[in-house]
Amino acid sequence: MKTYISTLFSTAMIGFVGIHTIEDIVLLSIGRFAPVPVVVMYALGLLTSWLVMGALLNKLLHRSSHH
Repeated sequence: MKTYISTLFSTAMIGFVGIHTIEDIVLLSIGRFAPVPVVVMYALGLLTSWLVMGALLNKLLHRSSHH
């Protein structure tokens, strides 16, 4: 149970949750100011998530390989 709790509050988990929150805010803003069909919003969400999570993982993987 201790390892699970430490995982929940790890830097990586906080980073993923923070990035996901920013993605949600951006997508909600796009939907509010530039109404688009649900299919387009879904595609934008997947693309945004893919790009941002890819950047975060790239940063994490390169950091761990340099140690």
